[in-house]
Amino acid sequence: MGVYERACERVGRIDVGSYVGNEEKRYEEIRSKGEYEADSVLIAEYYRRVGVFLQSISEEATSVYMGMDMLIGYKVAEDGWDDFHERFPRFKPLNNWMMKLLCMHYLRWCSLIDAGEEKALQFPDVYEPMIVLFERGGGGISTHHGELVGGFGAFSRTIHSNRGDKAPYDIGEEALRRTIKEIEVAEAYLSEYKLGNIEEKACLRCGNRLEIQEYLSEYSGKWYKVKCKSENCFSRNFS
Repeated sequence: MGVYERACERVGRIDVGSYVGNEEKRYEEIRSKGEYEADSVLIAEYYRRVGVFLQSISEEATSVYMGMDMLIGYKVAEDGWDDFHERFPRFKPLNNWMMKLLCMHYLRWCSLIDAGEEKALQFPDVYEPMIVLFERGGGGISTHHGELVGGFGAFSRTIHSNRGDKAPYDIGEEALRRTIKEIEVAEAYLSEYKLGNIEEKACLRCGNRLEIQEYLSEYSGKWYKVKCKSENCFSRNFS
């Protein structure tokens, strides 16, 4: 079985039904804050990989809508959407065009790998973070006012080549679960803190003490930062 056919199997196993109608829901109705944090790691790693790819073809930036295949001269066929929906009919009622578009670009890239295209062979896993995101249920993303938005916050819709200068993010299952757990621990700590419980909690990363800092904003009211006492360790904001 070729790379393309294996990719088709992966896309076919995505639980598309769980995404239908999400555009009508609030972010907190879809996923937990910890899951959104893991989503942000996957998106950041995708942006990094695209940045490395851009550097390899001497391009400064690209749109999140643009496929890697298009960047090296390939065009989407006029019946591309029809072909995609014919092979994956469960995607047809889905209004998440970003998800469908990235899946389609992923499949086209895998077909180029099978065809022996040099750049595709050099960057076979560029789409892996986003496919993992969709497989894990993190497809509640869209674009709005020039940004890629979701419960994780926002990423620029433009991906710049300097993203490729960043260190790789660990997107293994264990690392993603740890990311989720860190947020769950911080949320539980903050909930207890608001109830007057001042018992200390330890950082899951380094074992040092977590602390809570309170802030007051003129526009959004009180908010909190849960951070590790160690430098450059866990630090997240909560309302």
